[in-house]
Amino acid sequence: MKPPPAADGDWVTRVTDAGVRLDLWDGQFDDQEVVLLCETILRAGLESRLSDEDLYPLLVRLWSGRWPQVDWPPDAPALTRRCATKLAAKGSSVVDAMLCAPSNDSRNAAREAIIDDLKLTPTALLSTLADHWEELADAEMPIDGGRTLLAFAQDVLLEPIVGACAMLWATLNSAPGSVNATATIASEEWSPLDNDDWIDLAVSEVARLGDPVPDMPIDGEQASALLAAARARILADPGASPAVAGSLVRTSGWPGATDLIDPLASRALGLALERIDDVDPQTGNDDIVDSIQLRLMPPDDNLLAWVRDPSFGTLGDHCGASRTGAKLLHEAAYWLTWSIARDAVDAIAATRESGPDA
Repeated sequence: MKPPPAADGDWVTRVTDAGVRLDLWDGQFDDQEVVLLCETILRAGLESRLSDEDLYPLLVRLWSGRWPQVDWPPDAPALTRRCATKLAAKGSSVVDAMLCAPSNDSRNAAREAIIDDLKLTPTALLSTLADHWEELADAEMPIDGGRTLLAFAQDVLLEPIVGACAMLWATLNSAPGSVNATATIASEEWSPLDNDDWIDLAVSEVARLGDPVPDMPIDGEQASALLAAARARILADPGASPAVAGSLVRTSGWPGATDLIDPLASRALGLALERIDDVDPQTGNDDIVDSIQLRLMPPDDNLLAWVRDPSFGTLGDHCGASRTGAKLLHEAAYWLTWSIARDAVDAIAATRESGPDA
């Protein structure tokens, strides 16, 4: 973990000499202390009593409640000044004096400026998260924050810079007018669990496998049964496993390139076929699904590579209770591998149900 600037005695001396009340961070904030701390920091910025390198960590802590946790981007103080200066030429940053927080419009505009300056993409942000995983994995999301790894990456990496930029912008001479923006690098959150859209996808997949579904209303349970039966019929032909593994991928809901999920589906189906004699077509086979899911999960060191995949990064936490990056990672990996294992075992169970020994 990156040491806080307050551990540097020279930095403490410089910011204290500039009039910043660092001691206010030692106690429980009341409204008056928040306002006083905010005023001293913004005044130091307004009057240029601190360098950008000394001011930047104060702005990050003021907005996010945390000192900068990693050296990213490498020129964060210069980037913050550059974007704040560009924004000041277009309009004013609005800061709530009591909360010492920039308005939503100000943060949106700052976010747009930073994303544009860095040419930032979801893949690049997730890769940065993976590069700094050791420092960031145990950081906590806000209670009302997102529940994907991409949302986590934005909260711990991007939003501290956004807040610092909007706060610095408030200290600069601004032209009249307003600046509004709604920049985001978020993709749609997805889940491998059944829903109405999945039913339509399953019906289409059954038809693709050669068994058109009659034009009749069906629910999720019926759709799952029809899909498993269609896959079972394909598996009756030798060498059909790759086709069924591809079917598992198509109905997973995976929204992007399938390099990560393709081998998982193939392995899940192979493991399910190894247990074909143990599969009971009349039960849920939960123990078999769980055992396959465990074998699909890579070791923690290898699992970290999944963080870099932009589709995996938008996989939502099904339970919605994960707050840290580490828990989000394991929850997303669990639901992905479990859902693939479930579909693979269901297909094998359907072969037993229709076979001569059923």
